[in-house]
Formats: sequence, C-alpha cells, structure tokens
Amino acid sequence: MAEQKLVTVVIPAYNAANYIEETVNTVLKQTYNCLELIIVNDGSKDNTLEILEQLKLTDSRITVLDKPNSGVCDSRNLGMSKAKGHYITFLDADDLWEFSFLEDCITVFDTNKDVHAVYAKAQVINGKSEKQPEYLEAKTIKSVIDTLEWKKGYVASMGCTIYTMEVVKKAGLFDPRLSTAADQDFHVRISSLSPIIGLNKVLFYYRVHDNNMHSNISVMEKDHLLVFQKAKDSGLLNDFWLRKKCFSNLYWILAGSWWKNGNNKLKGLKYIFLALLNNPFSFTRLLQTK
Repeated sequence: MAEQKLVTVVIPAYNAANYIEETVNTVLKQTYNCLELIIVNDGSKDNTLEILEQLKLTDSRITVLDKPNSGVCDSRNLGMSKAKGHYITFLDADDLWEFSFLEDCITVFDTNKDVHAVYAKAQVINGKSEKQPEYLEAKTIKSVIDTLEWKKGYVASMGCTIYTMEVVKKAGLFDPRLSTAADQDFHVRISSLSPIIGLNKVLFYYRVHDNNMHSNISVMEKDHLLVFQKAKDSGLLNDFWLRKKCFSNLYWILAGSWWKNGNNKLKGLKYIFLALLNNPFSFTRLLQTK
C-alpha cells in the first residue's frame, strides 16, 4: 500500500458504557491503522469516562476529551477542532465497523483524487450486536437534491461515511440546534460541495435499540423541519417544483411517524394534508401511512 494518510476518527460518547468498548475495538483493529481516535465524553452519568480512561492506556492512538453535556453536535465539533487527519469520520458510540471499513473507503479516494466523501452499505444490528435482515443501501449521492429528496438508498449515516478534511472545512461545523437531523443537515452541505460515493458492500453496522434518538418523534419533527428551512434559505431549493416535491416527501415521513409510531392520528392527518398540498400526485403514499 502507498504511504498512508492519517485518518481522524471522532466518537461522541454519552452514557455509552454498554457499547463503547466494542465500538472502540472495531476502530483499533482496522486493517488501515494509520489513525487517531478522538473520543469525546459528553458529560456521561454512567462509567463511560472510567472505561475510556482505561482504554486510553492500551493504545497511544486514543485521545479522550471530557466536557459537560452539550449534545452530539458540540461533541463532534470539539473532536473536529482537535483533528490532525487528512481524512475524518464520525462514529457513534454504539455502532460498529467491519475491520476493512477504512481500507476499502480509502481505496476509493486513492483511485479518484476528485472524490471527497465515501460511504458504505450498512446492516442493522440489535442491542446484542446480532445482525438483522435489514440493510441501508449506499447509492452514490450525486447532488444535494439526492439528499433533500430523501430517496431510499441515498441516506448516508455519519458512521459509515468518511470525508477529506478539505471538504469538511468548507462544509462547516455541525449545527448544535440539531440532534436527530444533524447528519442530514451536514450531508446537505457536503453534497452541495461534492458527490458522496456509495460502496455497495456492508462495512458498517447500525445499532437499533430503545435508546436511539430517532425514537423521539417530536425532536425528529422539529429538527427536520429546521433542516429543510435552512436548505431553502440557503438557496438549495430554488426550483419551485423540486421544492414542493422535497417538502412533500418530508411531510409524508412525518405523517407516517406520527400515525404509526407516535399514536397521534391528528398530527398524522395534518402532515398528510401538507404533503398533498405540496404534491397532489403523491396521493398513492396514503396507503403507506395506514
């Protein structure tokens, strides 16, 4: 392999004692080992910090930062400010990598110097790290529209995506007002600068359990409405019909979330109305909210 360029891995950790050691091990055992691991303890109330201090003693590539609780975006921003890598990636404290994740992604960078972001196919795991028959595809995101249309197979999670530091600096910091939609907001900005190349290979394991932030539908609602408003204000949705289509897709997702999981049919109906108002031709999606 050619001379390796440093990769910075940032892991925000809040009350992550149950999973953090397993997550860290999938980073330290990467076949591409030219990396630094910055773990930000976000004011955990369990023994996460104690575990991190012990892990730090086992590998000089680990740096542990401790701060009062202020959210995942502040934690990522702090880690980013300390990063020395040519590449950077952000892994959640309960998710896992295949051991060849970094090597396979960086091979894409090495073969195409114009690439600034790569993401991999993901498989869902449960709280016991058991693989589930559910996958998140990774189709190449060619423009910001692919991100805003929220099309199946075009949603890049933070943990399965690696970026050049160059494009991350241009995209800017994570928005601390956001939690569940922070990933999408960041990728709206990334995809406005560069395509995000998809790797059709399972290299990332996304853990789904009761503590996932996405289980809070009210927060999801507030966050994603803000992301789309920011995109509109930034001039990324100037095309009238495209804007209508993107907002309609968002409203259908919110309608389904409230109808199925939020036990709030009234809010579900509100977003169905808004979705149809923006795109009447999307009426066939009514079947998906029942």
